[in-house]
Amino acid sequence: MSALPKTSRNEGLAAAAGLLALVACLLLGLHAPRVVLLSYLFAWLFWLAPALGSVGLLMIHALTGGDWGVALRPALLAASRRLPLMALLLLPVLIGVAVVFPWAGQHAGADPAQRWWLDAPFFVARAAVLWLLWLWLAHGMRRRLDTPQAGRFAAGGLVIYALSISVAAVDWVVSLVPRWHSTAFGILLGTAQLLAAAALAVGISVAWREPAAAAWTSRRLNDLGSILMVLVLAWGYLAFMDYLTVWIADLPTETVWYLPRLKTPWRWLGAFLVVFHLALPFAVLLSRRAKQRAVWLAGVAWWLFAAQVGYAGWLVLPGLRTNALAWSDPLAWVGIGGLWWLGYGAQRRAALGASA
Repeated sequence: MSALPKTSRNEGLAAAAGLLALVACLLLGLHAPRVVLLSYLFAWLFWLAPALGSVGLLMIHALTGGDWGVALRPALLAASRRLPLMALLLLPVLIGVAVVFPWAGQHAGADPAQRWWLDAPFFVARAAVLWLLWLWLAHGMRRRLDTPQAGRFAAGGLVIYALSISVAAVDWVVSLVPRWHSTAFGILLGTAQLLAAAALAVGISVAWREPAAAAWTSRRLNDLGSILMVLVLAWGYLAFMDYLTVWIADLPTETVWYLPRLKTPWRWLGAFLVVFHLALPFAVLLSRRAKQRAVWLAGVAWWLFAAQVGYAGWLVLPGLRTNALAWSDPLAWVGIGGLWWLGYGAQRRAALGASA
């Protein structure tokens, strides 16, 4: 626990670096607005995942129980309080919708049958409704923790979460390639958010635990590793089935999503995700000994969280950018991430003290 006070100073430095990075993005955006806004959308989706996924995990734990949720609760609660910030940070995307999304520009690429849905004012209105629902879910879940109403609220909340994330996936990811569609993409994105939230919560909770605390037993560590393993397997299964369905159909409207990702240098990012986001972490987490060793468990958790950067890039960048990376990609990631961390440590410590 001795490292925690230092975190507050680091959060201030991170926020300052974030502001500088966002200013640099703004300056770059004056010359290449679409490139910068695409980078911004990629970074925003990455940092949204642990915040919104934490609300999902809190609701899952309210229904299932288990020591894993008790161990991760302070980190999940702190991450869920990032949602108002993420709602505010979506504004540049909403303002620049005609720049980022092909269907909203002058060369609109949406099918005529899709134009009633892919409409800029309707797009902004849906985003507002989604955020009202998510903020309400986060606030309602925090209020009902450890009360008899928590389970009932979580049951309905998970249904709302699944439906709303499906709408968000269509709007913010699928519509980047307007003629493509996928019935599984919403649940795939939701699973990735749960994985990102669990990876960050496990990494922080294990790394900053009190080693002498009686609660941190090998059984608790094993349970946390099992949660990560289940989510890795679920994400990998859904991603593979989505690809397999497209491969079997072999239709232009289906393959339009995968061709830029498999026939260009972006295929190396796909290979990275298969090996380092799925196969290698899953192999490590199969070992009970690895899961019960704090160093190994924290390392795998942090690795999975870092690998989510690649997955967020895989979702957003290849469809609209033939070359690999731009300077605005790391700048946007650092910019939003720096602001994301501001206050996180203090809120986690407050939740940790309340649960003690």
